[in-house]
Amino acid sequence: MKLFLDTDILVDMAIDRRPFAEAAGKLLDVVQSSHETRIAAYMSWCSFLEFSQQATPLVGQAKTAEFLTELTGFVKIAHPKAPHLAAALAFNLPEFRATLQTAAAIACGAELIVTSNTNQFSGVRIPVKAPSALLTDREAA
Repeated sequence: MKLFLDTDILVDMAIDRRPFAEAAGKLLDVVQSSHETRIAAYMSWCSFLEFSQQATPLVGQAKTAEFLTELTGFVKIAHPKAPHLAAALAFNLPEFRATLQTAAAIACGAELIVTSNTNQFSGVRIPVKAPSALLTDREAA
């Protein structure tokens, strides 16, 4: 399965944002332990920028860089191009950030967008789930 992870997954876990932090951490653990077999996880370049802008003031540049370096060991980076952005713009999403994330999800051929902020992706043709819902589905399967 190809997952596209929205930036908020990282932020939720890093700043212990309740009630999302626990599910975000568990999801990253699942992705890390199975990235070579069943799950291919992708993020956008802008997620790395967005996360570093939020995490660096809290934990410093060295810890932020260390975390992001570790993340690149099991999460791939999607590379959207102009046609992907054009397709994402057609969804008329409420936030441009969500549009950029959608363009990256389209570029990597994501089967699912995983985000704590599901309402920002309303109308996107790729299914969208919160980490907790995805984990519940996996446990039920």
